[in-house]
Amino acid sequence: MLQAAAVLGEPFHPELLAAVAGQETAAGARVLDTLSRLDLVRPAEPAPHLAVRHRAVSEVVYERLEPSRRTDLHRRADAALAQQAVPVSRRARHVAAADPDCPEHVTVLVAAARSILYSSPTVAAGYLKAALPLLREGQDHRHEAQVLLARAQLLTGDASEGRELLDALRSAMSGRPDEATALADSSRLERRLGRYTEAGALARTGLAVLADKDVVIAAALHTELADHAYDLQQYEASREHADTAAAIAHRHLDQVGEARALAQAALGYLFTGDLSTAQARVAAAAELIDSSSDTALLTNLEASVQLALSEGMLGRLLDADRHLTRASALSRRTGQTYVEPQILTVLANARLRSGNLDGALATLERIILRREGVVSPSEEAVGAMVRAEILFWRDGPGDLEEAQASATRALAVCGDTPTAWAVTVRCFHAELVLRTGDPARARWLLLEAAGGAELPHLTAWRKPRWCDTLAQASLASGDRAAVARWAELAERSVEQLPSPGRKGFSLRARMRAHAAHGEIEAALQKAVEAFSDFSLSGERIEACATLLAAAELSLNAGRTHGVADWLDGAAVLADQCRSARLLGDVSRRRSRLADLSATTDALPSLTAREGEIAELASTGMTNAGIATTLFLSVRTVETHLRQVYRKLGVSNRAALTRRMLDNTVPRTAGTDRDVVPPPTAAGGDSRATRAT
Repeated sequence: MLQAAAVLGEPFHPELLAAVAGQETAAGARVLDTLSRLDLVRPAEPAPHLAVRHRAVSEVVYERLEPSRRTDLHRRADAALAQQAVPVSRRARHVAAADPDCPEHVTVLVAAARSILYSSPTVAAGYLKAALPLLREGQDHRHEAQVLLARAQLLTGDASEGRELLDALRSAMSGRPDEATALADSSRLERRLGRYTEAGALARTGLAVLADKDVVIAAALHTELADHAYDLQQYEASREHADTAAAIAHRHLDQVGEARALAQAALGYLFTGDLSTAQARVAAAAELIDSSSDTALLTNLEASVQLALSEGMLGRLLDADRHLTRASALSRRTGQTYVEPQILTVLANARLRSGNLDGALATLERIILRREGVVSPSEEAVGAMVRAEILFWRDGPGDLEEAQASATRALAVCGDTPTAWAVTVRCFHAELVLRTGDPARARWLLLEAAGGAELPHLTAWRKPRWCDTLAQASLASGDRAAVARWAELAERSVEQLPSPGRKGFSLRARMRAHAAHGEIEAALQKAVEAFSDFSLSGERIEACATLLAAAELSLNAGRTHGVADWLDGAAVLADQCRSARLLGDVSRRRSRLADLSATTDALPSLTAREGEIAELASTGMTNAGIATTLFLSVRTVETHLRQVYRKLGVSNRAALTRRMLDNTVPRTAGTDRDVVPPPTAAGGDSRATRAT
């Protein structure tokens, strides 16, 4: 009885177990009582089902069965299950183990593989490998079994065998209805291997084979062409193919396929300047994914990845994390390992942007621990660059050296590839060079990656970030005219495409331009606006860096009011991110603030907040400007100003300004008076500190 339970390998009804073991029901019940007392068998759901205590017990018993006994028990199990008319997926294991050479079992094996292809692709591949030797060329189910096996191998990341089988299929299936399916799978596999030209050619051939037939596989082929055009930065073509794919999938009730196409179309619209349509496509795709069952979603896990990519670019980081977390769980549960590296790479990037450094790094570590089969060049390069950025911000012992090595690996994978992902990786590498203290080289690398002065290799969506980086590098190098030029290009790009999260970069670039010309109040105003934009889009690291930049500007100008609040906010964000680098920057600026915070004896009656407002008002800043700078309401500022006038015995701003100037303690000799450190300065802040 215990041997029969091990052969069944699943919770069993006592009568089924007795039938497999060849026992009378009453005798079988007595044996089960004994096994239960020995704690070898336990109750299972639904009652009155039972199960072996632990899988390890079942495996030991199964492995010690004599071959003839094992075969006989599997044959009995298949017969008993067939009599109960159970799904073929439950019979297939016993068919394959008992008598796989029996021709009448082919139908069971192929049907079982078809039913579990997406939920257990490894098991499905085993059934198909058992069935194919029984099928001769031209026989029913042979081509279907080959297509299913190629799909199973693709899902499990078995690139070499899958590619060989697909090559053979394409030459043998000319003119057959399933030829287009094999071509779609071949295109997907070639794209994952980084062979973009071949992938596009295969997808176009597949559409030609269909000759405009309205069949569901046409949607997959159009989606492949949309991906191909996107990789080559041909965004109008990408959105056209994606919209076509979405319409076909919708007509054929393929909800998940439609969602994937809509999410891909969203990027095409985003990068061609149509933000409202991009947002609508993403919202529609998210609704389809969220309303899909796990069983449906398993047929196309790439849909979740594509949706998360689009959500991330539209500043919906929490939604992206949610969809990727679900996809990752399904990938692990079913063994669809082919898509897991892509899921985890995109998820790590979303967590990095939201400031979850520990979570982002742990996500990338899962790729290394579970790496099997195909990892595409884009996933490998982007993953290595995301890792470099995480380690840079974490800044633990040895992290900087490891970050630089990871960035070098990412560049090596990119090679001379002109695709969008390779351009992005090169830009991030230039930014890392800037942050580690070489602004001149960073500027040169970034211009080379982006294609020159107008950044032609970048879309309007991507330009603001890299314009801000170029403005920062130019400022650190002392090229003030270039700072203004990059700020203008960033602003033009945002006007063309006012995407969430992008405006913060253009505002920060303008902050640097104002700072370069000594316009401190205007620079700080832009810093506050940039901080607000980054906060709304959930980008904690950028928000923290902006507060630190505002504090640095104030301290360089000898100002102290408001700096403590900014540094407190930056400290909270840095702690949330677990970033030792950002916390170190906060600490250094607090030390500078302490050095500059000489108090005056002439204005003892003002509170700290009244002193802040009095100093800002004395510079000519409006009440609205003061309110924005100090995160107060205009009414609160007005109330404080009335108290300041009363305490100091003045009646207007001109008198207040004179009183403040008369009573301000001069800064000590040696204090940095410039908004921007001289580009040739050898002491004090290093180039790395200024870049950060």
